[in-house]
Order: sequence, then C-alpha cells, then structure tokens
Amino acid sequence: MKKIVLSLLAAWCCSVPVFSQNNNPVSPSVPLDAVVSRLQTLSANKAVEKVYLHLNKPYYNAGDTIYFKAYVTLGEQHEPSKLSGMLHVDLVSPSDSLLQTIPLQMVNGLAAGDFSLPGILPGGTYRIRAYTKWMIDNGQSLFDRQVNVNGGAFAGNKALVVKAGKPNIAFFPEGGSFVNGIPIKLAFKAVSTNGQGLDVKGVVVDNTNAEVTRFESKHLGMGLIFITAEAGKTYKANLTYANGTKAIVDLPKADNEGITLMVNNDNPDKLGIEINANKAYYLKNKNKEIGIIIYSAGSIRSVKTVLDNQVLDLNLNKKDFKTGIARITLFSEQGEPLNERLVFIQNPDLLTITSVSDKPLYPVRGKVHIAINTKNKNGEAVKSYLSAAVIDADKVSTTGDDENSILSSLLLTSDLKGAIEQPNYYFADVSNDTRSNLDVLMLSQGYRHFEWKQVLNDANTAAVYTAENGFDVSGQVKTISGKPVDGGTVTLMPQAGGALLTQTTDHDGNFTFKNLVYDDKTPFMIQAKTAQGKSNTKISISQAKALTNIKTGDLMSPAQGVNGAGFDKTTQQPVYIADANSRALNAVTISERGINAGKLTTEFLGKNNLRDQSTLSNGLQGRLNGIVLRQGVPYLADKVNPVMQGGPMLIVVDDTVLPAGTSIDNYNAADVESVNVLKNNDATIYGVRGANGVLVLKMWKTQAPVVSNNVISPGLLYFTARGFYKARTFYSPVYEASTGADKKPDARTAIYWNPDIVTGKDGNASFDFFNADSKGNYRLVIEGIDEAGNIGRSILTYKVQ
Repeated sequence: MKKIVLSLLAAWCCSVPVFSQNNNPVSPSVPLDAVVSRLQTLSANKAVEKVYLHLNKPYYNAGDTIYFKAYVTLGEQHEPSKLSGMLHVDLVSPSDSLLQTIPLQMVNGLAAGDFSLPGILPGGTYRIRAYTKWMIDNGQSLFDRQVNVNGGAFAGNKALVVKAGKPNIAFFPEGGSFVNGIPIKLAFKAVSTNGQGLDVKGVVVDNTNAEVTRFESKHLGMGLIFITAEAGKTYKANLTYANGTKAIVDLPKADNEGITLMVNNDNPDKLGIEINANKAYYLKNKNKEIGIIIYSAGSIRSVKTVLDNQVLDLNLNKKDFKTGIARITLFSEQGEPLNERLVFIQNPDLLTITSVSDKPLYPVRGKVHIAINTKNKNGEAVKSYLSAAVIDADKVSTTGDDENSILSSLLLTSDLKGAIEQPNYYFADVSNDTRSNLDVLMLSQGYRHFEWKQVLNDANTAAVYTAENGFDVSGQVKTISGKPVDGGTVTLMPQAGGALLTQTTDHDGNFTFKNLVYDDKTPFMIQAKTAQGKSNTKISISQAKALTNIKTGDLMSPAQGVNGAGFDKTTQQPVYIADANSRALNAVTISERGINAGKLTTEFLGKNNLRDQSTLSNGLQGRLNGIVLRQGVPYLADKVNPVMQGGPMLIVVDDTVLPAGTSIDNYNAADVESVNVLKNNDATIYGVRGANGVLVLKMWKTQAPVVSNNVISPGLLYFTARGFYKARTFYSPVYEASTGADKKPDARTAIYWNPDIVTGKDGNASFDFFNADSKGNYRLVIEGIDEAGNIGRSILTYKVQ
C-alpha cells in the first residue's frame, strides 16, 4: 500500500453539488487542472441558493395560522444570501392545488411570513414550498415540506397507510464500482410499498449455492454487505423482510477489470481514502496519472499521483473540512470521472445557541424570561439572527427523529435526492451509531446538481439568469386611436407620494420599470405623454409573469406552476362539506370547469365588476339577483326552503367551506377574481348546507395589478399593485395586570413565536412571554444563523404546574 501526499489545495469557490456515485458519464479528455478550473467557473456562475423555513409548530389544526421564518443561504458556506431579494412561498393542498402564494422581501437572506388556515379546512397532508427565481432558473432543489393539517379538533397523527405489494431493495457499490478481486462495501436500502425503510436480513450465496456472507439492516432498511467478488461467479441474496416477506434477488454483476474508491469515515478525526485497482486494471494502467478532487463547503482540493501500486492510501484531517457533505471523485489521466463517494463530515463547528429560563418551574399564565447567548466554533460571541417557537408539548406532540430542522435541511436533505426519513436522527444526538448510519445514507442516496459531463464539456458556464430583487411594472402606451406611442414619456408615481420614475417607450409603445420594492396593495398612478408632450394616450398594465418550471422532490407530485400556471382546469378537485357543527362529511368531487360553465340560477360576476370597491359588500350589493347582504353576510331574499329560510348562505372560497355567518368583507374586493351564486338544484352538490344557497368566490392567484376603471383624464392610469406580503404579528397575551380578559380560557397550543430575534455583538438577547392555562411540559426551539453562515439549533423544555 502506498501513501499519497496531498498536494494541490484550496481553490475556493461557491458550492455546487456533484453527481451521484453510481454514474460515470463518458467525457472528453480534459486535464485535471482544467477540470478544477471549469468547476470553479460553473460554481461561481451558478451558485446554489438554499431555503429553510422554521415553522412555529410541527403540525396544525384548521383555523390555525402557520407562522414561519425563512433562512436563505448562498453556497455550502451557508452565508445569508445577498443574491436574491424576493422569496416565493406557496401553500399547496393535498390534491396539489395552489391555495395561496405570497412574495416576501428578503433582507440579507431573511424574511418572515404566515398562512391563515380557514376554520373549516379539510384535514390532510398539505405542503409548503419556498423558492427564489434564481433557484427555479438554475434548476436547483426547492424547499418543499409536508405539513399535516387536522380538520376540526385534533384527533392524533394519522397512521401510515401501508399499500399492498412487495418490498423492494436496491444495492449500491461504494464509489460506483463492483470489481472482481477487490473487497468492497455494498450498501443496500430496503423499502416497503409505502416508500418507508423496511428492516431486512439475508444470506449471500454464490452460483454454486455456497454461503458467502450474512447481513442485516441497521437503520431504516439500510445496511452494508462486505464482499469480495471472485471471477466467474455470480451472487444472490436470500432475503427476509421485517414484515415476513421472503425474496431472492441478484446482486450486481462484478466487473473483471476496474478500480475502486473506498472511504473510511469511522474515525471522528480522520478521513481515510483508499484507491484499489485489481490486477487486470493495474497492469493496463500502470504508472498512469490519476487524480482526486475533494469538493466540500465551497472549497476544491485536488491531488495528482501515479498509479504505481495496486493500492493507494490517503489520510486527511477532518478538522480541515466544514460540517456537511464532502464529495470525493477519482479521475483518470484523461480527466474521466471513474468513481465517486459522498461522505458527511461532522465537526464541532456549528453556531452554539444557549437558552436559559429564569425559573425551573412556572405557574399557568406565568411570565417566562428566556436569555440567549450565541457563540461560534471558537467560543467567541457573535451577532446572530434567530427565531423562537414555544409550544405546549403535551398537546402538540413533537415528531422526534422525523422532525425537520435548520441543520438537517441545509446540511443534509437539500443535497440529497428524494425524501430522507427521520432527518433529525442524524443531528439530535450524535454518536458512533448515528455517524455509521449516516455514512450508509451517503452510500445509498446521492444527488446530482450537474453532470460531470457538463463541466468537462465546458458548456453553459456563463451566467444566464439574474436574481430577483423586486417587482417589474410593465405596460404599453397607445394613442387614443390605438397606435403605439414611440418615444413617449411614462412617469410612475406612488399615490401616497414619493419619488417619481420615468421611462421612454420603445417602438411598440412598451415600457418597464424594473426591480421596484413596495408593499402589497400599493396604489400607483402612471402618466404617459407622446414624444411631442401630448396626453392623448391610453395606458395598459401587463400581468406579471408567473414563475414556471417548478420542480420538487421525487416522492411528491407538485402542481406544474405558480399562480395557477400549468393547472388543468378540467381536473377534478375535491370539495369537502361540513355540517352545522363543523364536522367533516364525505368529500364530493366537482370540476372547476363544471362550476363555472354549468347553468347557474343567477349571473356570474367577473373580475371587472369588483375592482375599485372599498369592500366586497359594496361591490356585490345590488348586482346579485335575489341576494341581500347584512353586515357582509349573504342571504337569499326569496324563499328557497320555508323551514330554513333566513339562514345565511354557504360561502365557499377556492373550494374551502367557511364557517356559517362569515362576512365576505373579510376578503379584499381586489383579491376576488369571480363570484358565482348557486341556488335550488345547483346548490345540492353541497348537501343540506346548500339549502340556503351557495356563494362561490374564486380568488386571484397571480400578481396582476388591479387597474381602475375610472378614467380621470387621458394619459393617466391608477392601479393597485401586488407587492411584498407583510407578516402578521403573533398574538401573545399579557397577564401581569388583572383585567376582564384574564378570565377568558387560554387554550393556546402555540404559546410564543418570534421570528426577529437578533443577538448583539456580545451574543446576548432575551425575550418574555406568558404561559397558557394548560399544565405540563412546554418546549422552546430556537434556530438561526450568524453573519458568517454558521447555523445552529437549541431546544429547552420547562414545566408548568
């Protein structure tokens, strides 16, 4: 065995993940130095943004508000991103319909937002999806998290549904090569029909049915088989799964000639790399140059050596790497990638967040004081940006190893393909077992952000896209007679006052004001004049382009676009009906086209009928035949059913049934795209609750501006723009003073939420809040990041009695 001396080091760049270990694409002849150079270029031009959302609860009930803090980082150094200034966050239904989408303004990679869930919301697995335009345009992985919502009162977590069928198992030779005559680790992953890991044990036999080795899974159906294949032999595994199913499967066929890459990641301090060529390969390639590229946390380390021994060995200090995934790739003399191995480095280099309560025990409604201190890996106090969530842990059970955290998301799941089971297991209590099981995960579940072939062909390394930092206001100016105004002057001004912006129209009368930053529902005025200074013009505003090409994890089936883009309007969507006591009844299915195109008892009001109304009631009053509105609550004026006459109409907003008596003025008129009224037979699809008629509201899911129909004079246009969403403030009661409000029951399960905690340069910060009426265990989770990109998490529990 020959020791390799690490030579070429420290070519620093932004991070880009590398292809999975079981892919060896054919590539052109490229020297190793050129590979490094091209990787640097690609990395710099397509730096990776990652998104993580810290949610205030692990799951929700109908009527709750989902509060979240967004952390957006750039590169594997995880520095808060200054690249993008806008984050898009979507709430997606169990049937993959886009329910809500909000744009958030990011400052140094940070933002906060929320989704309000209707009081009567069908239970199920919803999804929260978050991304920047940069991530979409560059084909990067999005944040996509499943969130359980329980319709009505919480009835416990749902049991996992087990589908009929046989389990499956896959094998992964370490480094991607299974070669005769070389001892290797053959990783495996067994899964049940529901996609979850399934424990398995087995016996490997050769083609003579002689036993070679025995094995069993160690964690979530994953494990290792240690085997040395012999030329002329084939191998099978006789399997017994944990559910009793038995199977016989073929192992991968070993190559007669080849080279392998093996890594020993067992030592917490050292990383051992071994290159092993079998005799046939060694004799053919003796004394040829080979190279290794180690890609970790934004740095590229490379080493070249000569294949003058069948076994080459290299040892590295783990302290030289940052916590996260390192990618080790073996190259031939011609620059062809031969083998690759992913390893996870776990070092004590994370942000340390220490949280201390002022008491070990509190009374109900007692005041809690929490002091926080943050330090970097060197034990130095650092300024940090944190979010804190407190829940009643006895009422809202945490999911333990299944929990998502800032550590598991940014360090692990964002860099691996497919869903990762129990991601928090690898970070909650690091031990030799968790390190070993995490190493098997690296062997069995890889990810490709780009193909090595892409790097070696030197293709598409130039930056194509620009990051999104604000909104564009675009439109066209024409004369009264309809001719495009060439060289006209367009002035944009906020109606509330502020700076004026001016543009000149092109040959077709088009104009664009780029990267504007403004709040949602900001009123603007546009003035347009011809090149001769005349105001005989008409102005139109273009609808903002929807982001497309949204991709999510392999185990999910997301909608094919944002803001409704890509949805098939004939797709049948479930509408869930609830009785008067808010108990969910059976779901009925109707099509969106069926609602809008069916023969209705009353007229359909489109978007143009509702603009510029101060309230939705004002917009609808007198326009819906036979409908009266009392303080925003709609009623049928004529007698539909003498027994039930006088009850409020059922209100359905985007397929969600609202509680009886809800005021439609809870919704902004500018947000409503269309209104349908269902009466008599048309309302029967909603069962008994439709007896008083149904008012169906469809809300805008775009960023289109709302344009005034009131023309003040030629050359002027007033419109309300869709801008950045402003997060609501979490309600936290104060019980220090004795008031009448103190006597009201406090059954909160979400006790406290604060997305904007900032520690000083001394690393210190503090906050106060009050407990609810429930006794038991409360749980505080603090997550965050410092200015250097170090991330951390802290959990504190305390008792209330």
